[in-house]
Amino acid sequence: MSAVLTLPAAQSDSLNALAGVFADAFIDDPGMQHLCQHERAGYQERLRGWFYATAHLQMTNQQPILTVTDDGQYAAGALLTAPNAALRIGSLGRWFMDAWQGAGTISLWRTLAHLGRLGQYQPKAPHFRLEFLAVAPHQQGKGYGWVLLETIHNLSEQHPQSTGVWLETAHPNNIPLYERFGYHITGRGRIGKTAEAIMMFRPNQKGRI
Repeated sequence: MSAVLTLPAAQSDSLNALAGVFADAFIDDPGMQHLCQHERAGYQERLRGWFYATAHLQMTNQQPILTVTDDGQYAAGALLTAPNAALRIGSLGRWFMDAWQGAGTISLWRTLAHLGRLGQYQPKAPHFRLEFLAVAPHQQGKGYGWVLLETIHNLSEQHPQSTGVWLETAHPNNIPLYERFGYHITGRGRIGKTAEAIMMFRPNQKGRI
């Protein structure tokens, strides 16, 4: 395993490979199944296109993209948004086009509707937002998720403004894992008619007794 690395900028091949890791890891996620219409043919291709668009948006805005490699291949990754991050002019328009081309109109509008509801659940104080964390299915059980979470928590604790890390998960099996790392549930919402979104927050631990 290599150390956790930040994805080099402007490497579309790297983004494609990383999008594949996210798509494989999230294929059974209830939230992504709703957003990318798992009931229709082509679901996996839409899922990969959606993650490519999202990773490209993060890279364009110089937000942290963490990766772990194994034998030269991506084994795991995480997309983060730093406290008080601002989108670059034009980057959202590029995301619209990438998401539309890669995932389709319905997935795009479902995503926008969901994002519009998320604001009410996020902490008011500056914080890191863990957008997505994924470990390739055949690489699970090797501790890569643990390594990424520890790196994310260290980033937050070293940031002069961040008060902690906030995330959303639609998979109930993830809750005990995050709770072991110090996260607690701060809210619940809906993703479509069938999936539940669970919001969690981990306050910075540095300096705590």
